[in-house]
Amino acid sequence: MTTPRPAPATTLAFDDAMERVREGGGRITRARRVLLEDLYDVGGRITAEELAERHDDIDLATVYRSLAHFEEVGVVEHVHLGHGPAAYRWSGARTIAAVCDHCGAVTDIPADELDALAARLDDRYGLRLSLGHFALSVHCPACS
Repeated sequence: MTTPRPAPATTLAFDDAMERVREGGGRITRARRVLLEDLYDVGGRITAEELAERHDDIDLATVYRSLAHFEEVGVVEHVHLGHGPAAYRWSGARTIAAVCDHCGAVTDIPADELDALAARLDDRYGLRLSLGHFALSVHCPACS
């Protein structure tokens, strides 16, 4: 379950995304254009299954192949939200997903909120914090 949120600030314009798909060897089929438009308009995360449900004329295999290509060329990125399927979003959003372990609510946290932690891990242990691929596990206010 995801909670409504404002569209993430993106650094990648739609036309630039189309160009990346072309330059990456991908044709811009009608299905790919529709999926790109939807991903751009969603303004948050969406699973492959949710995309397929929104477009009855595009089969799930096409959605997955398209998402894989979009990710390969840097148009979208995916995050694992707990034990469910990966969710995809437009590249360039500077937020980290935090998922409640109890109810599954997702909260987007600005990535710079974790800068102090990243610096501390680097200073103390030489570790570079890699955020974005996996969500943070939290307990939301309602479940705390």
